[in-house]
Amino acid sequence: MSWLAGYGNLDDQENDNLGIDWVLQYEFSDIDQAQAVSEFRALINDLTEAGLRVQVRHGHGSSLLVCLRVPRDQLGKMIHQSRMKDWLYCLIHTLPEGDENTNAHAETAAEELRSVYHAVTWGKNLGGAGITPNHGKWKNVTASFPLHDQDACSQLLAQWNRKTVLNTEDLDAIRAIFGEKVAFYFAFIQCYSLFLIVPAVLGIIAWLYLGAYSIINGAALCVWCVVFVEYWKIREHDLALRWGVKGVGSLKVNRPQYHWEKEVKDPVTGQMMKVFPGWKQFLRQLLLIPFASIAAVALGSLIVATFASEVFISEVYNGPLKGYLEFVPTILFSLSLPAITSFLTSIATRLTKYENYRTQDLFDLAQTQKTFVMNFITSFLPTILTAYIYVPFGKSIVPHLDLLRRAGLLSAELASHQDFEVDTSRFQQEVIYLSMTAQVVGFGEEIVLPYVKHVLWQKWRDYRDRQFGLTRKRSFSTATDLLLIDVPEEAKFLKRVRSETDAEEYKVEDDILEMCVQFGYLALFGVAWPLVPLGFLLNNWLELRGDFFKLTLECQRPPPIRADSIGPSLLGLDFLAWMGTLSTAAIVHLYRGPMSEVKLWSLLLTVFLAEQAYLALRFVAATALQKIFSDTLRTEEAQRYSVRKSFMEATLAARSGSPGSPGSRVRQRVRFHERVNVYGTSENEQSSENSDGSAPPSTEKPQDEVLRGSDREAEFWNGLSCDAADAGVKMIRALSANKAGDELKWTKEA
Repeated sequence: MSWLAGYGNLDDQENDNLGIDWVLQYEFSDIDQAQAVSEFRALINDLTEAGLRVQVRHGHGSSLLVCLRVPRDQLGKMIHQSRMKDWLYCLIHTLPEGDENTNAHAETAAEELRSVYHAVTWGKNLGGAGITPNHGKWKNVTASFPLHDQDACSQLLAQWNRKTVLNTEDLDAIRAIFGEKVAFYFAFIQCYSLFLIVPAVLGIIAWLYLGAYSIINGAALCVWCVVFVEYWKIREHDLALRWGVKGVGSLKVNRPQYHWEKEVKDPVTGQMMKVFPGWKQFLRQLLLIPFASIAAVALGSLIVATFASEVFISEVYNGPLKGYLEFVPTILFSLSLPAITSFLTSIATRLTKYENYRTQDLFDLAQTQKTFVMNFITSFLPTILTAYIYVPFGKSIVPHLDLLRRAGLLSAELASHQDFEVDTSRFQQEVIYLSMTAQVVGFGEEIVLPYVKHVLWQKWRDYRDRQFGLTRKRSFSTATDLLLIDVPEEAKFLKRVRSETDAEEYKVEDDILEMCVQFGYLALFGVAWPLVPLGFLLNNWLELRGDFFKLTLECQRPPPIRADSIGPSLLGLDFLAWMGTLSTAAIVHLYRGPMSEVKLWSLLLTVFLAEQAYLALRFVAATALQKIFSDTLRTEEAQRYSVRKSFMEATLAARSGSPGSPGSRVRQRVRFHERVNVYGTSENEQSSENSDGSAPPSTEKPQDEVLRGSDREAEFWNGLSCDAADAGVKMIRALSANKAGDELKWTKEA
């Protein structure tokens, strides 16, 4: 992967984020000038009322880039308040030092950006600006994201180039840059890939000596699936405690889209809570049953029709162009599936919104559950039809597909007169395709194709800007011309900002779901070809680095949202491990010997015994792994005991009049400074810390918070002769006039 490391060798001016904490994009191409001016002034007013510093630059086309910075004193107080809240909700066990006016330093870039994110998106009653992109009155705010830290990403990737396996320090670094939610995904794929080594080695042995459908290989695969899922639960819990996010869901604030009906007093905190009746939400959630049924019928019917057409052409039809027509059903299916899936996804999103979840985590949980149902059908149903319908019953079913000849629509000359024989290798061929070819194609579609599209889109935008005259000097007022033309010192940097603005949002849930689907393939059908784990292992080594490449170059930097697990996908892993045990037992029973000798009662008995073995194995694995890997749990209990003991000693000391205080706050740290060092700190930085490793209280003065940066940074924030609102209004009027003139020009030419 050394070919990826070069992207970090950029100009320092381009790498420097000029002290920008957050970027918003305001689009006004579809509204009139007066409305745009009014909305933009309201946007700047809400941001400044929240205490944020604002600078405006023009974006692509009819858009403005709103660059935000939270004053360091305000940010330090927000960080300290967030830590106090963590302590109140028992996420951490040591009371942070200081009072309500303490100005704390962020321990990681993610912790700092999370407070910035709250300052931008939280409601005004919580101290934020209340900016909710693409929603409500801010529907024209089309992007909201922090800028990528090019130095940190290139440094991290350079470390990965020199190692094969990521360690806990690498995961800590990912967490420090992107937050816990993204870090959990990389921890999961790393853990999953390491576990794949065992079935990959066993698969090679089985391929050489045992062959396909081996009882030994199938049993080992079932045991592996159960042990992996149970181990990941422990590993997930371990990381949640290490990163101090266990139970973080209790801290989540209400979604802006949440509709409440009454307020009740929380008996624990005494705060007023906005409540939506649970029975109403439950009735709305029941709509999931008809939705799942409709999705299953729609997608299942499409898959069955495609499968039947393909079998008809390959086994019944014997006319011209047979070799080409065999691919037509698959091509039509591939072309229609995205549209159908997109339609069902839109319905699922509307249904999830109607269910009215209080927090974004609960909303994502419900949405992922619906997406999992659709992915299960589209991913596994074709192979299930081959394994359990076509091969066992094909000799009885396929002759009935000769409907066209019977109806007189297909001449006898074009129909096959040979006795039909089931191709028993078809199932194994599909499994080989899924484990090898499909993985390569999927990687190209996920990583390579989006990158090419992004580059071509950027070239098209630059060409269109040149055609519309957006990059040449304009004949507006001198002040407006200066606003619309990038100064040389900012040109490269603003080009990168605009590129990140046009990038897609990174959805870590999609990557997690992709790995769950791969695990499902292995659990359900891996016994058919012993080399399936080896193919997945090789793919995942590239997938892990490719996803980091996609995250840093093809997508916007995601908000560093905290999470304590991989979410609902964990339930999906449990389900797939259970179903994989049943499927493996059934496949081995069907395909191990002559299929004509298989009896239904013996197949059902095999599946029943496999389920009992799964339940017993799951209990044993969970119990054993918890005893073996319980160091973190014991450490957690020790910390709880230490906290209680410290407070008891402090209380007794206070009663006796002698000094005493709780112990200092100690947390695992990955420090980030002006020039990021992912893996360590310099001697000067270390000497500036307290003896316990915690960051000292801030003594930074608010009026100097920009001047302490580089000269380019100070120039960026103080260079404009007018305030951000007036500068934005001037650019809106100029770009609106330019757009109207260009539209008239293109209309005349047309």
